[in-house]
Amino acid sequence: MGEDVRLRAVVELAQGMAAAHTPRESWRAAALGTCRALSGSFAALSVWERDMGRLRVLVNAGQRVHGEEEFPENEAYPVHQFPEITEFLHEHWAGGGEPHAWVETA
Repeated sequence: MGEDVRLRAVVELAQGMAAAHTPRESWRAAALGTCRALSGSFAALSVWERDMGRLRVLVNAGQRVHGEEEFPENEAYPVHQFPEITEFLHEHWAGGGEPHAWVETA
């Protein structure tokens, strides 16, 4: 039963992204779909700007705190603040591959 729920959530995430007409709609669909799939109340989707050494937030979705923008223009964090991501990326690149996605739960 639990696997059916998770599979349904992944299918809904893919359908939401496929129905998006703009990059922003796609980002929102990905974040909201992930939020639902993980039974969370909030999700953010970020892109790693490798040359700048930072994660730039594309969208904050779900229950945002007061003043938090859905599509922030200047919200970014140094990637070294997230050692679990840095370690994951290093492990994959050391093996010759490149990461395609990362999900962090709290």
